[in-house]
Amino acid sequence: MVGNATGAAPDVRAKRVVVPIANPATAMGLIRLAWQLADPDEGHVDVLHVTLAGAEHDQKTLDVLSSVVEEAVTEGINAGLITRTAPSIARGILDAALEQGATLLVLGFQMPARGRVTLGPIVEAVARTAPCDLVVFRAPGVKAVRLENIQQVIVPVHGSENSRVAARLGLVLADAYQAEPMAIYVQTEPDLPSWFGLARIEASLVGLEGARRYQRQVVRANDVVSAVVSRSDPDDLIVLGFSERMSLDRWIFGDIPQRILAQAAGPVILVREASRPGLSPIEQLRRRWLTRLMPVLTPSERTDVIHGAVELSQPGINFLFLMVVSSLLASFGLLQNSAAVIIGAMLVAPLMSPLMSFSVGLVQGNLRLMRGAAFTVALGVLIGLSVAVVGGTIMPIHVITGEMSARGEPSLLDMGVAIASGAAGAYAMARRDVPSALAGVAIAAALVPPLCTVGLALAFGQMELASGAGLLFLTNIVSISLAGAGVFAWLGLRPAPQSRTWRQVIISLIVLMILALPLASAFVRAARTAQQVEAVRRTLEQEFSANEIVQVTIEGDRVIVTARGTQIITRDEVRLAEQAIERTLGRNISLEVTYWRTLTP
Repeated sequence: MVGNATGAAPDVRAKRVVVPIANPATAMGLIRLAWQLADPDEGHVDVLHVTLAGAEHDQKTLDVLSSVVEEAVTEGINAGLITRTAPSIARGILDAALEQGATLLVLGFQMPARGRVTLGPIVEAVARTAPCDLVVFRAPGVKAVRLENIQQVIVPVHGSENSRVAARLGLVLADAYQAEPMAIYVQTEPDLPSWFGLARIEASLVGLEGARRYQRQVVRANDVVSAVVSRSDPDDLIVLGFSERMSLDRWIFGDIPQRILAQAAGPVILVREASRPGLSPIEQLRRRWLTRLMPVLTPSERTDVIHGAVELSQPGINFLFLMVVSSLLASFGLLQNSAAVIIGAMLVAPLMSPLMSFSVGLVQGNLRLMRGAAFTVALGVLIGLSVAVVGGTIMPIHVITGEMSARGEPSLLDMGVAIASGAAGAYAMARRDVPSALAGVAIAAALVPPLCTVGLALAFGQMELASGAGLLFLTNIVSISLAGAGVFAWLGLRPAPQSRTWRQVIISLIVLMILALPLASAFVRAARTAQQVEAVRRTLEQEFSANEIVQVTIEGDRVIVTARGTQIITRDEVRLAEQAIERTLGRNISLEVTYWRTLTP
């Protein structure tokens, strides 16, 4: 076994390294490589095995991995085996890295015997969204992963940030395996002087402790890849760097790294650092934690979300049937004043799905998707209103129940519930491994009950109740849509840079402003009402100090108060309280007091 190296470039040492393993035959080599990159005192290597959701655990593979990890522990490697179940291998790797607090991911893949080299969808997805530093190791051919016999660590550099990242890692590996580090700059322009290439090498090694150990070599050639490959043997390790500030398409699938991966006879390592070198420790810690708090979706997950949004934006037969049934349940529950029936209507209601589709379209600037989702929502609203109006019309008794009155006006709490519901709905839609949250979201969202309250109030001729419930419904819809869009953007769902246009940006901004205006108006109204209710309550507590103020409701110029206590409230006291409230609010009001007298034996 090769022990942990000490000395140069300690800043790249990782305290927590996660090594996903699919093939147990390559496990020990990757574990040893990960241990070389771990902190010698506090480092730990998590050997990860991911099983797809719905698939059975391969107990034989787990037993082999357990034996490998035990062998690694006997060699002095601080390692442990962890397992995850996830909807995709890439998602399992990313979630495990977040949960374990990983500072480094080590991925491996085998070079095919012939044909074009690609990293594969799993490595690609992880490389694009990894929350920490990343090392991708390509073993030569079908050989086991062994680096103990490497002679040179060759680092192609050109003075950029990703070259400095590779140079630091190259020095660590050279120390670990007692190899000779070499920095190569390939100068393809014949007219440039030799010192230009040396200057590019020095720019890549500046500030690196132990940089003097590097051999410098400037190679004049027409092709970068041929020059690098021709100067490497099967026992040489090539280290290439790419950074988060550069296009991963270029560095992972671009011409130079791809050809080196395909043509190099020995092992190749690609390295990416999550935070830029040279930052203060506090700034690096802040960036790492921000990265960990953003579980960005993989490309395949983003595609699934978009395809799902397109399907959910269409008013199919399931949507129409569930909308009718949920409207019937909500109307009956409101008329019966039954919270249980209303909850059943919330569970059945399908309005959350097109709203999530609208949020996806809003984030992507997809006008067609937003238009389709808005049409589906409008159709659902029409169905809900029609069912409630017809139900309220044929009812022989028109009574405003407590459940209906409770939905007569939006409050700050209602708005907060809607925002939280939209955020939870978007997260559940994007993360397929949390479907159990959908039922809770449906209950919390409360879209159909206020809609049916509007229809029943219209049938009963209660226009004030209808307008209040309509405002609550509109507030819920807007809050859910904006919160969903915010969560989708947080998860990385946005137009691809190459397809983003000013038209898409303008569409998103216009729709955001259109949605934000009524929401801001409702928020201001709810906040003002809450402040007025609190001011009236304080005034009444002073006027009726011997009694308890149970409830205060403000409806226009009417203030409706419920109080209870042992001391009777007289008409003169109510008149004085009314005058005090008028001074508090600065306008004329009409005070109505309902008094509950408390009797004791």
